[in-house]
Amino acid sequence: MKDKKADNRGRPLPPVEGRWKKGVSGNPHGRPKKQDSLTSLLRDEIAKICPADREKRTWKELIVRATLQLAMKGNSTALKEVWERLDGKILQTGKVQLGNEEPVTIKVVYGEREANPSAAS
Repeated sequence: MKDKKADNRGRPLPPVEGRWKKGVSGNPHGRPKKQDSLTSLLRDEIAKICPADREKRTWKELIVRATLQLAMKGNSTALKEVWERLDGKILQTGKVQLGNEEPVTIKVVYGEREANPSAAS
């Protein structure tokens, strides 16, 4: 059996005092959050209070109210958005049509078949 210290293949180990300690993360705070993405900027801004609103509501609350008002007026896009937020997206169902009108037969075979099935009795 070879001694592990005598094995010189690969990259050498760092000194003992420079190695990771058990149970301690090398990156305790993790990757810093991206501040310049449009999504993060929008999330920050939409959570703020709208300066023009007398009742001091957030932009998020005002958008929800506006969407509900449009849905009540009959706006189909707003109504669809409200329903999808409440009940989830509606699954699309329907028939798949192929280029020709001929019926399609799908044959499923499990394992190998015998050459003559009547001879298997």
